[in-house]
Amino acid sequence: MHTSPPIDSGSLASVSVLVTRPEEQAHGLILAIEQRGGVAVFAPMIVIERQTDEATLNAARQHLPDYAAVIFVSRNAADFGIDALNSPPHSLAHCEVYAVGGGSAERLLALGVKQVHTPKGEFNSEGLLRMPGLSAHQISGQKVLIVRGSGGRELLAQTLRTRGASVDYCEVYTRSAPHEPLANVLKAHGVTLPDVGVITSLEALVNLAAQIEQEKLDRLYDLPLVVTGARTATEVERLGFTVPPVVVETPGDASLVAALERWVLDGE
Repeated sequence: MHTSPPIDSGSLASVSVLVTRPEEQAHGLILAIEQRGGVAVFAPMIVIERQTDEATLNAARQHLPDYAAVIFVSRNAADFGIDALNSPPHSLAHCEVYAVGGGSAERLLALGVKQVHTPKGEFNSEGLLRMPGLSAHQISGQKVLIVRGSGGRELLAQTLRTRGASVDYCEVYTRSAPHEPLANVLKAHGVTLPDVGVITSLEALVNLAAQIEQEKLDRLYDLPLVVTGARTATEVERLGFTVPPVVVETPGDASLVAALERWVLDGE
């Protein structure tokens, strides 16, 4: 479970932080930055919208009793999927529920799921696939439902299928690149180059690089970044950023804020 980071009201004094999380996930981080005296420059690099394809949801509801396991790949999957899959007369009580990360698990519990399995320390598909309940011994011959956004990585489904499971998707939201020019966001905050940026997914990093290219904001390639996960970190230099990133393994607000505070203490 994530806990609220302790507040040092001056630990991020006057530090401008580019926050790229989707709007639905950014409020806690923005508040934590501002409580510590920082300036949150909010420029979501992924726009999340509810998937309105009722045929997709109806198919998942119809076959819900057949699934031994239901996997929610993100907090958005929980927010948009749980109403359809765990509201009377439908229930997840008969199956094992998995979440990729702690934030997703917290949200599922808050939305009424009684028990949620989540990896310890490796909050991604690879970590989930190491859990005993999803081993070939346990999952072979079983049906699995993955609740996610449109598109996304195929590793989870592909691996479970090689282990003998039958896997279906229930796509409950869409992701798209940002619509608002990044230059407008920076101008509104009176910032040319933020002091540091926070990236919590590879998709957000790719979209940021694309906006920099489209808007010819090359100075932003010199932006120091706090990123979650080694997979995202490996792409920072390849995409043209010049400063080695600070890597955080867990995407919770507490971990991100602690990394920002360490960055300040280390002399930026």
